[in-house]
Amino acid sequence: MSDTSRAVSAFFRTAVKRDVDGLEENLLLSERQKNIYRMYYLEKHDICFVADTVGCCERVVKKELRTIRRKIISEMDL
Repeated sequence: MSDTSRAVSAFFRTAVKRDVDGLEENLLLSERQKNIYRMYYLEKHDICFVADTVGCCERVVKKELRTIRRKIISEMDL
């Protein structure tokens, strides 16, 4: 697991609703990224479920999650 993944996971483990809402409000995500973000981080679904629901392969979901994590980290650093 990368440092970025660890940092984002740690944030979501300890975050309160106000923190998550503030973060979500400031992130600039495409519709697909929003869906993936919500399903994976907020609803706690696994990558296979997210891929099936969104209609793409697991590899695409993993790539989108990497992009989402980078955006989350850059927002947290501010």
